[in-house]
Amino acid sequence: AAAPNVYAKLSGLGTFVHRNDPELIAYILDNAIEILGSDRLMFGSNFPIEKLWTSHAELIKAHRAAVTQHGPKAEADIFWNTAEKVYRPV
Repeated sequence: AAAPNVYAKLSGLGTFVHRNDPELIAYILDNAIEILGSDRLMFGSNFPIEKLWTSHAELIKAHRAAVTQHGPKAEADIFWNTAEKVYRPV
């Protein structure tokens, strides 16, 4: 994306299909990385809403499986680095 100040949170990916769908998560994640790069993406669980159709453990498992296909940098970015950069916790 041309605007360097644009970030996206990968959250609620099962909301419209009402299930935890690892293939859909991987598809969305692959495209998001292609468009923004992993350094502008962060994971969000969307709990407790996602609890209606999946467990927190299964949701994390599906996201982690999709992210690890892109290597350790992408995993660190999406699960830690980007949120730290955007939210700047004290």
